[in-house]
Amino acid sequence: MIKNLKLILDFFPIVLLKGHLKYNFFGLLYWALLFSIIFEGFGANFGVPFLFFSPEYLGEVSLWSFLLLGFSLGGFTMGFNVYSYTKLGPRFPFLVVVSTPFFRFCINNGLLPLSFIIIYLIKMSQFQLNEEFAPVMTVIIYNIFFIIGFSLFILLSILYFFPLRRNRNTDDTSPESNPVSSITNKGAGKKWYNYFRERKKTPIYYIGRNFKIYKSRSIAHLDENVVKQVFAQNRINALIFEVITIFAFLSLSFFRNYDLFEVPASMSIVTLLTIIAMVFGALSSWFHRWAYPMIFISIIGMSIVSNYFDMFRYTSYAIGMDYSQNKRIQYDLKNIREQHKLYGDSNESHQAISTILNNWKTKIDSPKPKLIILNTSGGGLRSALWTFTVLSNCDEILNQNLSKHLQMITGASGGMIGAAFYRELILRKELGTIKDKNIAVYKEMLGKDLLNKLSFSASTSDLFMRYKKMSYQGKQYTQERGSEFEKQLHKNLKNYVEHPLGYYKKKELLGQIPVMIFSPTIVNDGRRMLISSQNLSFMIQDNSSTSYENIDYQTFFKTNSPQNIRFSTVLRANATFPIIMPMMSLPTIPEVQLMDSGIRDNYGGKVTVDYLFALSEWIKENTSGVIIIEIRDTKRILENELYKQTSLLDKITLPFGNVYRNFTRTQDLDQEQLMKLCKTSFSFPVETITFNLREDYNERISLSWHLTKKEKQKIAEAFGSTENQKALYQLQKLLKTKIEKETEVSF
Repeated sequence: MIKNLKLILDFFPIVLLKGHLKYNFFGLLYWALLFSIIFEGFGANFGVPFLFFSPEYLGEVSLWSFLLLGFSLGGFTMGFNVYSYTKLGPRFPFLVVVSTPFFRFCINNGLLPLSFIIIYLIKMSQFQLNEEFAPVMTVIIYNIFFIIGFSLFILLSILYFFPLRRNRNTDDTSPESNPVSSITNKGAGKKWYNYFRERKKTPIYYIGRNFKIYKSRSIAHLDENVVKQVFAQNRINALIFEVITIFAFLSLSFFRNYDLFEVPASMSIVTLLTIIAMVFGALSSWFHRWAYPMIFISIIGMSIVSNYFDMFRYTSYAIGMDYSQNKRIQYDLKNIREQHKLYGDSNESHQAISTILNNWKTKIDSPKPKLIILNTSGGGLRSALWTFTVLSNCDEILNQNLSKHLQMITGASGGMIGAAFYRELILRKELGTIKDKNIAVYKEMLGKDLLNKLSFSASTSDLFMRYKKMSYQGKQYTQERGSEFEKQLHKNLKNYVEHPLGYYKKKELLGQIPVMIFSPTIVNDGRRMLISSQNLSFMIQDNSSTSYENIDYQTFFKTNSPQNIRFSTVLRANATFPIIMPMMSLPTIPEVQLMDSGIRDNYGGKVTVDYLFALSEWIKENTSGVIIIEIRDTKRILENELYKQTSLLDKITLPFGNVYRNFTRTQDLDQEQLMKLCKTSFSFPVETITFNLREDYNERISLSWHLTKKEKQKIAEAFGSTENQKALYQLQKLLKTKIEKETEVSF
């Protein structure tokens, strides 16, 4: 047993694995990340594993999407092999006397890649059968094409390395005692490889020609300069290969405007990992221990330079706004307090909201109708589709009375995208350009992938160079992943919401559609930018005790063409999930950055309270009360939620992780208390009705811009849950509306 164990420990794939742990631990982290993804440990809540199990290409999961993913993983594997060879190769000098040493090294270094592929194919097949409902034969074809794609990159790489790395005078079949005859000088003194000889008395057993096991040959006869020359040539060849591969991947960004090059999001993730690994590998290979200081100094240097040059600032622009230097606004407390606020009850803002409310009331055949405010939560595409599903189903079942009574919409992220699309359909139905706003095709449009184009842009150009420009209303803007997100959104929705923000101003004034209020967070100081096609100064308190939390977009940027901002840009600013999409820079000095409104108000409760207080007198005199409809992607208190014992590691990480994990729950608790206090202050009744998507802790629908077929099915079926049907019945009672038809659950 001891002898067999020793043979196993001396088997080259095992020896290489130990070498990675000892000398190449950083390189193993990439594989650890990929294994964590497919075991649904990393990014599971955001649907990252699903991007690998069900990659989409050209709008569908197909054999081509798996071929592309396999090709990218082949690139990652070869990048890993190249880096490993330059890092570990010199520690195993016997490779110098092996025929095609790099090829042999790759074969023996294949333990991690082979394990990953086998596990991935098993997990992917299970997912396709159970989650995407794919036929068995289709899954088999997916497996075959993934392997073809993987093998294709490996083959291309071997064709590059094979002729450059062959040792013509060697042969795997030669016994260890038969050295290479052309090299006889052993050298003198203590050589660099003596450490290897002294510590490794026993031979290494490796996979050689025809996949047979061979014993390593002695390298005691080799001249030091010959060995150094061989590995120096290896390093040069590896560097050339890394540069070619990096350039090939980055060059894809030149074609990102063509649908054919919109590769699956999972391929973009692997490509990004490959580029980072190869860049780091090249630096480590040539600069060794200086690589880390160089990277650190480069990042610090770019950060400093970015204060003076736009090239390194990576600005994401609000498309449609005027960024002329003479139009930039000074962002300071003085401007916030004095120059960009309107005062009094007779200003444009108060007049406009009075007109809107009166026109809204005129539409409803009631002297004192119920006023409905919609609060919709963030949550990526699941919230967008869930919000649209609830609005569409309720409106159809209640004979269009929901859209008639709906007066204001606010919230965060994906929920506001779904609400904005439904509002557009209300308008188009009002204008007569569509016949029915509640047909299934609109749900299908909204449920399409939004992640591929975004992640492709991020992996190929955003982190390295932003050279492409786009034109909008005669102005030039940098084309980056934020604008790519908007482009894909318009494509999915057939340009239905392709308007400037000001397009909706008159429609809202006439009461044709409800007002939408967006509240992205200003990262610089934590304030909120209230964005609407209307002037919202009526919502902003003006007294010495206020901290000026809310800034009205229309008044603050009145010289920067505020109505010309692209409506999809406003949607994006309100849905800028950290890292996934870039922070949006506004034309101020210094630049302020906007991020997801969910950071401050994920459910729209704070905006709603401000709105109700500002309009309380009108609501009291003209309505019979307010109905707040909450459309949430997650129930306040989930069923079957368990709490575990706090471990030692948890005690270290919990104080920090608590902020991230519980920030929406903290908002819930704060807003629940706020609403309770406010209701006692209002002189009119306020009812809250909640529709929940995720009710059980174990129910999983990923927070992502990509949804699987089963996730879409779960969203459609969620409306029929017992609690949501109770909420529907409660809404019907408050509106005193007869239910025209039974609830239909379909997608």
